Amino acid sequence: MTRFRRISDQRSTRNLRHPLASILALAACGVAVVGGDSIIAVWHWASDACPQEVLAELEVWRDPFTGLHVPPSERTFRRVLGEVDGDELDREVCAYLAGQAPRQAGAPGHPDTPDAARPETAEPAEPAWSKEREARRARRRDRERHAVAGLLPGAAADGKAIRGARRADGRRPQLLSLFCHTRHATLAQRAIDTKTSEVPELKQLMAGVDLTGMVLTADALHTVRESARHLTEDLGAYYVMILKDNQPALLAAAMAVLAAGTDAEHERAGTGHTEIERGHGRSERRTIRTAPADGVDFPGAVQVMRIVRHIADLHGSGRSKEVAYAITNLPAHLAGPAHLGTYVRRRWGVEAMHHVRDVTFREDAGQIRTGSLPQVMATCRNLAIGAFRHVGHVNMAHARRHYRNDARRLLTLFDL
Repeated sequence: MTRFRRISDQRSTRNLRHPLASILALAACGVAVVGGDSIIAVWHWASDACPQEVLAELEVWRDPFTGLHVPPSERTFRRVLGEVDGDELDREVCAYLAGQAPRQAGAPGHPDTPDAARPETAEPAEPAWSKEREARRARRRDRERHAVAGLLPGAAADGKAIRGARRADGRRPQLLSLFCHTRHATLAQRAIDTKTSEVPELKQLMAGVDLTGMVLTADALHTVRESARHLTEDLGAYYVMILKDNQPALLAAAMAVLAAGTDAEHERAGTGHTEIERGHGRSERRTIRTAPADGVDFPGAVQVMRIVRHIADLHGSGRSKEVAYAITNLPAHLAGPAHLGTYVRRRWGVEAMHHVRDVTFREDAGQIRTGSLPQVMATCRNLAIGAFRHVGHVNMAHARRHYRNDARRLLTLFDL
């Protein structure tokens, strides 16, 4: 609630019934358990499924005649949330997610901790995430996969359109996000103005985040000189940027540098690495080679890399081949080929988060048009996903069911 209280309330204080912090808290809790495609769904949950003790903790208005806490109407939800400054809410929510300390088993809100209503003498409840098939598979992969030592903390930048929503001018809202590889949480999010694009907005997105010593990964759209210079010289950060045809001269220079030698020769020289991974119904072999960025004119560039992916099903049929090039200012003593391959692979974490928002939280099914409401609801989805990941959940649908079955669990999940 502390973060929500910091959000500016543009409403008149006259006859004000519902505090803005309470409306935001209800929206965050409702989105976590019913999805984010509809304000009506959030209002139904707050009115019918949210118990009185939870409403009291969220400081919802109390009717002096009946003594009951009464949530805002659907119209109030829509009007008030549509007037909230979306970028201000994003800053507070992302600061909360970035500042969360790792929770230990036994701490409130951790899946290992029994519910507060459970008798102290009872046997500990089975961890919520232990029943998740994805969690078991993730733990097994961690045991089988050889961890790469010396990885730096990293983040990935990527944009996303909310396809079902519309602005007042009829265009789809565009949001640019900065997703932390290790915390699995959104560190920053910003609405992209209709008169610009993702590229110039990246600098503004990173302004409120301390990226010193971190590795930023981005797709080919953000492979521009000014972004590379800003990361290297102004922020003291590292970058790994994908090269494609939008930078033809840079791509051609990288291809020329990496053309010499065989994969075996690169592995013997310590500039090559091969890894094989099986899972999700397929087998993937990634062959990585690196080379010094000699003669490559790009701010801070130290190394270039090539990744060749051979993908087949588990029986070895249906083979396909993909080739990707990238450039980085990471020196070889900090990032060898195995490190760089891991950073590129981790970039897909932001795509996975966007996929969860689309599929599990039905973001693209929403048809919200009121003011900043599309961005506010997207922020609530980021908050829910980050909080679920923080306490150990892997399957977001499983996590939503777990908290929907007992709304009191949401209070400890969000530290309300």
